[in-house]
Amino acid sequence: MSIEAQAMAGADYMECGIDLHDWETNQPPPPYLLVEKMSCSEAVRKYCNDDEVKANEEKVKAKMREWAKAVVAMNRTGSYPNKWMQK
Repeated sequence: MSIEAQAMAGADYMECGIDLHDWETNQPPPPYLLVEKMSCSEAVRKYCNDDEVKANEEKVKAKMREWAKAVVAMNRTGSYPNKWMQK
């Protein structure tokens, strides 16, 4: 049984005969805990579908245009819907 499973079960490491100092220095971390070293663009290419990325970029651009138009409209009319936006 792993030390993690014993800890979750509430086992006492002294009763189980586990030497934490020896265990920590001699055991490498499991592969699933190791981080792959790659750039952000490499990660996007590896884990994201290009069509999904392009569609998301278009959604973000549309939201930014919508926001910019709202800001311009507020500046022209001088009306601010929220108190925190007032000058």
